[in-house]
Amino acid sequence: MNARKNRRSIFLVGACMMWSVLACNAPESPTPSIPQLPTTAAPLARQASPTPSPRPTDTPVPDIPGPGGCKLNAAYIADVTVPDDTEFAPGKAFTKVWRVRNTGTCVWEENTRLVFVSGEPIGTATTVEVSSIAPGSTTDLSVDMVSPTDPGTYRSTWQLESPDGTRFGTQVYAQIIVPEPATHTPTSTKEPTETPTPAPTRPDLIITNLKIDTDDPRQGIPLHVVATLRNQGSDVAENFHWAWRICVRDDECDHIEAPGAFTLEPDEEIVAQMSYLFDDWAIYTTEAWIDSGEEIEEIEETNNTRQLVISVKQGLPDLIISAVDFAPDPPIQGQDTTVQVSVRNQGSKPAGAFDIEWWAGVDFPEPSCEWSLAVGLAEQDMETLDCVFSYASRYDNITTRAIVDVNDAIAELDELNNVLDRDTPVKRPAYHHPTHHLHPSIATR
Repeated sequence: MNARKNRRSIFLVGACMMWSVLACNAPESPTPSIPQLPTTAAPLARQASPTPSPRPTDTPVPDIPGPGGCKLNAAYIADVTVPDDTEFAPGKAFTKVWRVRNTGTCVWEENTRLVFVSGEPIGTATTVEVSSIAPGSTTDLSVDMVSPTDPGTYRSTWQLESPDGTRFGTQVYAQIIVPEPATHTPTSTKEPTETPTPAPTRPDLIITNLKIDTDDPRQGIPLHVVATLRNQGSDVAENFHWAWRICVRDDECDHIEAPGAFTLEPDEEIVAQMSYLFDDWAIYTTEAWIDSGEEIEEIEETNNTRQLVISVKQGLPDLIISAVDFAPDPPIQGQDTTVQVSVRNQGSKPAGAFDIEWWAGVDFPEPSCEWSLAVGLAEQDMETLDCVFSYASRYDNITTRAIVDVNDAIAELDELNNVLDRDTPVKRPAYHHPTHHLHPSIATR
């Protein structure tokens, strides 16, 4: 039985040798691929966003229906501040700024917001107001943030939202790292090496908000452009200027420099303004520019502008009664009184023909004086009208009333300021005693 086992072993060895020889002479064939098992990356110290979204790009996202049939959309352009994986110490305040373009056909209305949608808010704010932007225009979206206290990688994702709550456009995010605390390094016995020179610190000026000081901008009515100027850099910015212009696409449209020069410490901001009067009415895409004289060497030189869409309405007249005067003042019972009524057009357009009334008493059955201004009244012009009236009775006090545009013939900027009441007493005439003379026949004893 052992001999059989030995013969079998010899046979197997010979077969293997023959197979090896044949294999060496056989034509070469491709080596079969071995499936690669997926590898698992080591987790970070703390992952604030379990499933990070891809980095925003210019890849189009679907349009969202907007008001009146227009389309809402937005595209990410660039990170203006805080590139991905910027490291911050725990509890460090910073401002994240994204540059985006309105790629839809809707003007972004007032009360459009940038809202937090996923990840970590990285701070206390979950929504910020966004300026009105015309289609095709770009703008910078800013969110003030504070780095968390625990080490880890944090991502905060945001998206635009229309006033009715519809979210649209590319999602943008901020991704930062709070590093682990530095550990104590043992004292080295080696010769000390030269310490590298730190990079120079510089300012970084941005405009975090741009608005006007009225909800009803009108042709010919002065308003103020209000800008929030911020230095988010690490060094002071001294004696810089800012400017604003009413058109962006016209190369011949120059910036108007705001009055005064400004100095901002790191992380300091200030609200500044300039006055302006629109001579015409239209929808304007305006632009403000911080460091307009390019006097400051900054960390980032491409984030100094911010746009604002202003819808300026057509100018209108605005008629008021500016004064009611009496001569004599106060009036005297039974005597003629000259009444003067002053009318002013404080609007930005001329007013056509209109009527004026003066009532000697608000409870009288009819007006006491009436006028028709057939030629109307130019903007910022004034007209004084007069008449003569006599009070039949005396009054300790009586309320008189003047009314302009009695029949509402003029469409005005303010329809509620056409009446002026004035209180006045009406005095009794002075009483003169007759002079008494002695009879000549009566002698004085």
